[in-house]
Amino acid sequence: MSNMAFLIGAVVVALSAKPSYLKAQRTIREARQAILELKRRKHALSQKVRMLAKESLDQRLTAGQDQMESDDLTGRIAGLQHRVQELEAIDRRVLVLDERRGLSESGWIIRLRRPPDQAPALEPSAVTRLWEEGRYVFFFASDVARARRKSLVRFPEEQGFEILEVIPHADDLSTVSVLGQVAQKESA
Repeated sequence: MSNMAFLIGAVVVALSAKPSYLKAQRTIREARQAILELKRRKHALSQKVRMLAKESLDQRLTAGQDQMESDDLTGRIAGLQHRVQELEAIDRRVLVLDERRGLSESGWIIRLRRPPDQAPALEPSAVTRLWEEGRYVFFFASDVARARRKSLVRFPEEQGFEILEVIPHADDLSTVSVLGQVAQKESA
């Protein structure tokens, strides 16, 4: 009987150990699946970190290029502002006081000047200053002598006006680059 009891005891122990064994196998299987899931997540996170690092590097390089472009544009803007100030320093307005009467007439830009002591009493000081620096007027005439005559009829010497120069001008009045060169030569 003792063998039988031993056999029954072994069967009871085996039967009671089976659920524990199955539970242990299930736990091991779940642990392996959890490890595989963690490895998959680790790989996915590592890919994300690499992608973010690459994007960060690209942004850093782009930021450097943007800074260089920004500096370049700032320099260009400063140059253009300086050029605008230079151009605004010279009065380039041309007063058009005549119309063409014949095909033989061509355009003439005449620079006139009037000293401040010859200015009318009620004339604004800004206008007086412009006449002192010299103003440009445009007339149509067939030659230099007629252009001078026309300007002296409109701006007589008795009122203090004097002709500084007469420039032939055949182009459109929107392109009057000569005026700035003349004024710069005189200021030098």
